[in-house]
Amino acid sequence: MSSGGFDNATRQLLERIFGMATGYVLDFSNSTFASFVETAVGFDPYDRYDGSKAVILRQIWLQEPPAVLAKLNIDLLERWRINKLANDEAITAFEQETHAKLVAFFEATQQDRPSPETLAFLDKDFGEIDVEALPSELTSQQIIQARLDEIDRCLTTGAPLAVIFLVGSTLEGLLMEFAIAHAPTYTASAAAPKSKGSVKPVGSWTLAELITVSRDLNVLSEDVSKHADQVRNFRNYIHPRQQLRERFEPRMETARIAQQVLHAALSDLQRLHQRGAAVSPGGSASSP
Repeated sequence: MSSGGFDNATRQLLERIFGMATGYVLDFSNSTFASFVETAVGFDPYDRYDGSKAVILRQIWLQEPPAVLAKLNIDLLERWRINKLANDEAITAFEQETHAKLVAFFEATQQDRPSPETLAFLDKDFGEIDVEALPSELTSQQIIQARLDEIDRCLTTGAPLAVIFLVGSTLEGLLMEFAIAHAPTYTASAAAPKSKGSVKPVGSWTLAELITVSRDLNVLSEDVSKHADQVRNFRNYIHPRQQLRERFEPRMETARIAQQVLHAALSDLQRLHQRGAAVSPGGSASSP
């Protein structure tokens, strides 16, 4: 599975059926694409992402929550089907089977059923988190421990949204502090986010961007990047109206996944420090 909630084979089928090879998506212009996405999932894609329609859709697949991806992709698949009918174009047996499988996949995603992979992730034991064993660049160990304790209390009392906020802000703070301490290496990563052709200043990176580059540098494991959907966009839900527009309904299962993502990230950082590894570009963390 990819960090966007579905595997590469599924992504390739979507790209093929949406005709994305040349940067386009179906029959959309920039304005109709923006309107379509906002109607489907509640935000203007050009407010969040840069690039062609295909590039923006790929970024949405990477960074938005599974429920948003499912709703948008189902609507896009229906647009494709209606276009075929309106243009009196024959639908091949391959296209018909592909369309049916994709719709069924995303409808199942909308039902918020944890996948076997997610259940296996929840069952993983990342060991005891020792905040004093984190890299010395991270200077707020006492605050981190206090937040871990508070997250446990929120789970006990059934407060999933509070867990999402605590996990998201804690993970963002940790990765931001670490990235700033290693700014030359982080900005040299091939995965470093860009705006208008230049790498963005590290201090302006989103949690999703910090996770992506940290994974590229092997600071974080694949476990974190695969399951971070539940926390990537935590800032969006601070405002009730935005939460309503994006149809985000946190459940205890969501909160438990978020907590496990934080535990996995802390375990990765702890292991990096214990190995005495140096962070370096190109997806490696080598011993000095």
